[in-house]
Amino acid sequence: MDLFNREELQRLAQLDADLCISIYMPTHRFRSDWSQNTTRFKNLLRDVRDQLREQDYRESEIDDILGEARQLLDRPGFWRGLSEGLAVFLTAETSEFYRLPLPFDEIAIVEDRLHLKPLFPLIAANNRYYLLALSQNDVRLYQGTPQAISEVEAAEIPTDIVTAVQQYEEPPEQGLQSHTQAAASSPDGGKASQRHHGHGSSEDQSREPKDQLKRFFRRINDSVTDYIGREEAPLVLAGVSEYLPLYKSVNEYPHLVEDDIIAGNPERLDLKELHREAWTVVESVLQTGQQKQLDRFEDLHHETAELASDDFHEIIPACAYGRVDTLFVPQGQYRWGRFDPDTNTVQVHESQQPGDGDLLNYAALKSYLNGAPVHVLTPEEMPGGRSVAAIFRYEADVTATETE
Repeated sequence: MDLFNREELQRLAQLDADLCISIYMPTHRFRSDWSQNTTRFKNLLRDVRDQLREQDYRESEIDDILGEARQLLDRPGFWRGLSEGLAVFLTAETSEFYRLPLPFDEIAIVEDRLHLKPLFPLIAANNRYYLLALSQNDVRLYQGTPQAISEVEAAEIPTDIVTAVQQYEEPPEQGLQSHTQAAASSPDGGKASQRHHGHGSSEDQSREPKDQLKRFFRRINDSVTDYIGREEAPLVLAGVSEYLPLYKSVNEYPHLVEDDIIAGNPERLDLKELHREAWTVVESVLQTGQQKQLDRFEDLHHETAELASDDFHEIIPACAYGRVDTLFVPQGQYRWGRFDPDTNTVQVHESQQPGDGDLLNYAALKSYLNGAPVHVLTPEEMPGGRSVAAIFRYEADVTATETE
């Protein structure tokens, strides 16, 4: 899986190009289904080519724009590293590819800004989490959503606890689990002959190199906070029981889940099992945060209508002018058209026309860049089933005029 966080989304949202191509598709992880991934991707590239032809691009220009994307079809290693969904962003100068733990709807959009609305669930604190798996032979960081979990392969995290403890504690030729050590004489004149790390009596376990483990866990903590330190998503620990309290004692990430921690060796769990176990821990945490925002909208809409709205013509200019405090938009739905912030006029079409963009995507990007949380929800999760909703920072008294 490729790392995707708030910084990545902000960078893409600020990308300035006359031509922006956004491709999304669900993907299959298993070898028996790999051919479906490349077939689906070929079809989406063909769809993009047709859209560019309609905009009068020459075939040679189209070949240049799609060149790097087409090269993916000849890279088997790329397709072996898939998660649940693929997002591709192309301009005349750049190509970006993300394998992510979210099964996107299949779509290809060509407009004057990147279509990033499907990515908001990956950066919303109420819809994703991180999991740090600590076992004796491995340390891994995962990013999860309600649908799936995938390893963050780009995270440069120290991995081998055994080697680390040996490095700090023992000569290279000695093993971690059991070694003979010359010891001070016991009170009866005998010698303490053997020490076991991780097994044996409580007295033996008390001699474990906890200071060295803490030092190693601090290195892990530093790496984790480098990657997710500015996030608000919860972090779950999975690991053998003796490691968890030690890591918690050095953790600096403020959103570590304290009460419910997965116990046991995560090496024994496949991704589906790991996702299931993690979801039992974070589900209530994520749902509580989302419900607070939904309840806040309903309360304001009922009591102070000027501070909350479901009027599309009020919300679009409020997003453009930085007046939105919190925005709710639905997944998989589009409002095709154009908004002119200079004249405060909007055109809306039933289907995409030349020069149109998705105005819900426009609203999400403007709100996000102006510092507002954006909740991209299923239609069923939208407050009261509304098609769009917003909480305003102050009374929004501007309504866009619709033109033909």
